[in-house]
Amino acid sequence: STYFSNLSFRMHLQQTPALSLLSSEEPRAPGSLGRRVMQITQVPLDEPAVRQTLEALSLCYDQYDDVVAVKDGEVRRGLAALAKHRDVRGDMQDCTMQLDVEFARSLGMVDHVFEQLEQSLEKVDQQCRGLRLLVDRALRSTASVAEMASVVDDERRELALRERLAEQFVHRFSPDHQLVDRLLQTPLIVDDSYFSALDAVETMRLECVKMLGVDGQMAVRELADELQQLEASSYDNLLRWLIDRVRELGRSSPDVDRWMRVALDKIRGHAALFDAVVAEISRARCEALGRDFIGALTKGGPGVAPRPIETHAGDPQRYVGDMLAWVHQACASEKEFFDALGLRAESPRMLAVALTSVARPLEIRVVQTTNEMRTPVALYRVYSLLAFYRALFDMLCAKEAGSPEFMDTVESLTRGTRALLVDALERMADLVTGDFESVTTVLEVPASLNSLLLELAEIVRLHADSLALTATGDGQADDDSDVVDDVTSVLNKVLDEAQLPVDAANPSGGGGGQLREYERALFELNVLATVRDAMADSANVLASWMPLLAERETAASSALCDHLVGILKERSYLPFDGDSDVQVADVQAFNGALKMATDLDVTRLVSRLENHLLARNVAQTVVRSFVEAYAKLHEKVCRDHSDDQALLSVLLPPETVSTLL
Repeated sequence: STYFSNLSFRMHLQQTPALSLLSSEEPRAPGSLGRRVMQITQVPLDEPAVRQTLEALSLCYDQYDDVVAVKDGEVRRGLAALAKHRDVRGDMQDCTMQLDVEFARSLGMVDHVFEQLEQSLEKVDQQCRGLRLLVDRALRSTASVAEMASVVDDERRELALRERLAEQFVHRFSPDHQLVDRLLQTPLIVDDSYFSALDAVETMRLECVKMLGVDGQMAVRELADELQQLEASSYDNLLRWLIDRVRELGRSSPDVDRWMRVALDKIRGHAALFDAVVAEISRARCEALGRDFIGALTKGGPGVAPRPIETHAGDPQRYVGDMLAWVHQACASEKEFFDALGLRAESPRMLAVALTSVARPLEIRVVQTTNEMRTPVALYRVYSLLAFYRALFDMLCAKEAGSPEFMDTVESLTRGTRALLVDALERMADLVTGDFESVTTVLEVPASLNSLLLELAEIVRLHADSLALTATGDGQADDDSDVVDDVTSVLNKVLDEAQLPVDAANPSGGGGGQLREYERALFELNVLATVRDAMADSANVLASWMPLLAERETAASSALCDHLVGILKERSYLPFDGDSDVQVADVQAFNGALKMATDLDVTRLVSRLENHLLARNVAQTVVRSFVEAYAKLHEKVCRDHSDDQALLSVLLPPETVSTLL
């Protein structure tokens, strides 16, 4: 406090103008005392500044002087003490020194205080640095927390967005309880609302499947699996409903339900379920057709018409035709029924399965009927019916289906009937060849051959009609080569048997010795002529075989001509072989035979040919050949026996011989 008091005093002195003048440190010069006295004497004492300065100086002596002065009733200190001092400067210096000592002493205390203060400040600074570190750490923590808070806020907003999206996704793709109950209700009611629900589930599942392309969509995958299970359960329920409705199709005239067709269209996309329904429909219709076919055979239609098919069992063609016609009508009805169900593509396969129950009853009755038939024409009529309906069934049914029993049955019946037809023709051909061995010299064709040719001609005519029917596009005939090959095979066999006697070179007669060699040639020509006449109306159908018949006729005619020329040479007694000379007696005998017209009558030799035109042609050919041989002989005789007038006089010229023959 003393220090600060002295300090305030010194500051007061510095602020006092008079003292400032007194204490100003001016450069000293000689005579400075005089100048100072002059300055003191020149300063007026009545100025307030001087008086204030003096009062301030007097206060410095208060602590050394107890003398007080009273002036005008006022006690004043310091001014009275000035009188005791002569040298104000010395007092001031002493006072200043004392003040400086006190100041120094006080300043030492202040330094100590400042040292303590500095130590405290250092501690405070250290604490501030620690606090700064803590604040920096807190700031960093606060920034991290702020950043985390920002991230958490972003995640919260994203989660809120995902929550809204999830709610919308669940609302859009998750089926509600009403939809599930509608699909899985028992008993199932199929209507527009049911199929709408089924379409909705399928749409949900397909859209979920599209979203499965994004990775990490576990919720979508689970929802897709759930929708797939729901859809599978719905289709299983629909399948059971369809099977129940299919079981009602066992009636003779089933009704086509619109919802059933829609259900089939829906279930078509599931191959296993669709195949199961198709198989069940085919099985139901198979049972129904089996019952209906047996009923048509034994009971007939409702009322009195149509009559049972079994009543026509005595007429094989009508009996078999009615059965096949019923099956064909059933095929058409079943195909229309399948088309009404929307199963047009599957109808051939389903129809083949549905007709399975008809195959066995049809086979038994057709086989029994054909086994009792003997005439080839009747067998061919049945065979033609079977072949015709086989072609129709081929167009309606899929033979490559899983159960082609009906088509195999029809194919087997067709082949079996054709085999019976061929057997019947073979039996008749064997009978004809047997009759060939007992042919008389009349050379009349056996009646069995005429019967066989009538059967064959009728078969070929019927076959030609079937070909004409095919050409108009009204039906489908059997393969052209089937019947034609069978007919030509039988004809070739008969013709081969007819020329066997000719091949047996026995001039005295072979095959029992009843016929001569030329007679067998005549008989073969009669057989060939009979065959040609019988098959004349079927020349178009047998166009490929008729040239072979013509070749046979040419060969037989040539052989007959050779035989007849040989007979004429043999009966002429002339040495046509050139081994011996011609005698007058031989020529006369030859001339007599010509004039008698007995042994050398060619017309009589070919008179047993049934084809008169052929007989005339053969006779002319024989005469021409014989006259040519005679002309050579005549030329030789005239050359070798030119001097034998007797021989030349009886030797007739070739022109005369030709005329006589």
